[in-house]
Amino acid sequence: MKLRPLSLASVGVVLVVLTAAMTAGAPAAFKSNVISPILKSAASSKALANPAMILIDPGTGETIFENSATSFRKPASLLKILSATALLTYLTPDHRFTTEISTGSEPNTLIIAGSLDPWMERRNSVATKMGRVSLPKLVTSALKKLDADNGEPIKTLRIEYASMYTVDLDFIKAQLKARDVKVSTLKVTNAEARLYAKESIAKFESPPLQTIMDWMLLWSDNTLGDRMATYAAMKAGFGYTESGIEKVFIKTLTDLEIDSTGLNAVDGSGLSKSNKVSARMIGQLLLKTYSNEKYRTIYGGLPIGGVSGTMQTRFIKSAPSAIGLVRAKTGTLNGTVSLAGYVQGGDREYIFVAIADQIPKGTTAAKAARTALDKVLAKFAKPVVTPSPNPSNVVENLDGTTVTSDPGSGG
Repeated sequence: MKLRPLSLASVGVVLVVLTAAMTAGAPAAFKSNVISPILKSAASSKALANPAMILIDPGTGETIFENSATSFRKPASLLKILSATALLTYLTPDHRFTTEISTGSEPNTLIIAGSLDPWMERRNSVATKMGRVSLPKLVTSALKKLDADNGEPIKTLRIEYASMYTVDLDFIKAQLKARDVKVSTLKVTNAEARLYAKESIAKFESPPLQTIMDWMLLWSDNTLGDRMATYAAMKAGFGYTESGIEKVFIKTLTDLEIDSTGLNAVDGSGLSKSNKVSARMIGQLLLKTYSNEKYRTIYGGLPIGGVSGTMQTRFIKSAPSAIGLVRAKTGTLNGTVSLAGYVQGGDREYIFVAIADQIPKGTTAAKAARTALDKVLAKFAKPVVTPSPNPSNVVENLDGTTVTSDPGSGG
């Protein structure tokens, strides 16, 4: 029997059937009475050891599930979400930081007019690889110019600086000391730095804040987390101190109408075990930033499960069905595993927070906790199936013409 090739009209009819089938099969969101038992089981699991958990539907603002969500736990790097939010309160994503070094009006004087650039790097190899400002190269450029002006290698140097991180300034001083240069320093204002500058040696400009923030969230860069929180504290008028970081975090949450009672923060990276937040606090933060255009860029910076950043190896072995469906910030301390972000659950995303800070210390317990979290998220992680943009009974044929099918005909 010889088979006849399909006509273009027949192909159109086949496409109608396929489109209808795909649309009909689009996963719907899970009902709360289905999700809650899944999360309740996870909360009672040995691997997670009574974690603080919350699940929120951002479309309605409804809290679907909670477990110890108001208890205060060690968030680890989840705190970086708060650092990013605090900084975006004062700076736009396209903001760039600038640093200029110049000779001073007095001999053997170096002027550094900074802007608390978080992108500066003390390791030259890392700076070169990532296109960051290299502090070792900055020192070399400055000495080369000053030695030339002096006619011989300088032995003493006075640095007048504005808006520099203490650790960066200390690094510069150590580099100069290693080259037998005796250094004295004087903190000045940015206006004074510009006034005292004589001849520019070099000027550096960072990439946009969005690029820096994406890197911080994607790879959980602790230095950037701390510096973003510090900068926000300074801009808020709380000063360059640990107490300033906590104050700006409280202000950020309060301005977003989130209860900050009980928050304890001593850094912006989450490295300290003295940091304490609640799962509800982080969940509400993710909810408010999700719907606020000013902070929406945080969402785009979060790593994706099985795909990118600190999440690139997650789900691949533990729960492959969830690859690409979870966008979240990871957190790890010895005895703590945390995860917070968004999971695609059919026709909507859910906000979730899990802080397991009562697990045993060691890598074995940490791995078990991560696997448990991956598996529970995979139980309701479902992709979105986008229906055809054409009406269900109108199909474009391969030759550009259209065919209208009659759902009522039997033909």
